Amino acid sequence: MSKFNKKKVFLIMMLMSTLMVMSSSKWLSIWMGMEINMMTTIPFLFKNKSKELSQKIMIYFLIQAMGSIIMLTMILIKNFNWNMSLINILMTLSMMIKLGTPPFHPWMPEMFNKMNWDIMFVMITLQKINPLIVTSQLSEQNKILTIIMITSATVGSISGINQLSLNKIMAFSSINHMAWMLMCMLTKNELWMKYFIIYSIITATLCVMFHKNLIFYTNQLNINSNNPSKIKMLLMMLNLGGLPPLPGFFLKWMTVEAMMTSGYFLIMTIMIFSSMVTLMFYMRMMYTSMMLSSMTLKFKLMDSSKYFYSMIMVNIIMPIMILI
Repeated sequence: MSKFNKKKVFLIMMLMSTLMVMSSSKWLSIWMGMEINMMTTIPFLFKNKSKELSQKIMIYFLIQAMGSIIMLTMILIKNFNWNMSLINILMTLSMMIKLGTPPFHPWMPEMFNKMNWDIMFVMITLQKINPLIVTSQLSEQNKILTIIMITSATVGSISGINQLSLNKIMAFSSINHMAWMLMCMLTKNELWMKYFIIYSIITATLCVMFHKNLIFYTNQLNINSNNPSKIKMLLMMLNLGGLPPLPGFFLKWMTVEAMMTSGYFLIMTIMIFSSMVTLMFYMRMMYTSMMLSSMTLKFKLMDSSKYFYSMIMVNIIMPIMILI
């Protein structure tokens, strides 16, 4: 069996384990689905034999195993009818370890550094579905989520400012967006699914663009100056940052509206300011390559590949269909 076919098999098993978690009604079966998901992810990550990749996979395995042990322990303790609020808090913290939200985040940017963009996309989107589903079931009257949201919004925005690696920037961007998804859970529990779907579409488009142009660092955005899809890349960056009138803005608008209805005014202010910081470093990444003084081809909106044009249309039309 070729490497490509093996990769497809593990990806299908990953998706099947996610469906298992989504359809399970028992905590133990949810835990089992998450373990299957973790064990199928490790061969998916192992593309070639290298010391650096082996170290990253070992870090990923240990972190995920730690979260799974805490979750399994809390599931077993539930049967003894102990303090249920404390059990819910500890189960939530185990999911935060798996998601890589602050203060459990240092492993994630380092692991994602220099990672291939196709694997990167799977790690920051598909691998977050299972912990988010569990967290949404624990979100009612969960006091710890507000603290995690504030730390995720601030750390995700401030830590991404001085980064040169696009992988790390996308990782910190994921941490910042995680705060918005958690807020959606606290206010309107079904809203986080819409947010996650649209965030995944935008991230997929960016990862495909970076993968096609072999871009891993911010200075490479300038080196690849003959790339006619720079306008599209800028559009996706602004979309991810939530600049109006792009679909990413409507997501944050709906979340802010839900926060105002629920009375989370202080957290709303912090998250809006953190979103402005993330938008700043998105724009700074594309600023030099879009300067008019640079002798590059910038305003050719369509290139020979219709694939990218269709992806841009999906990013504009698909979110509107989901949000209606």
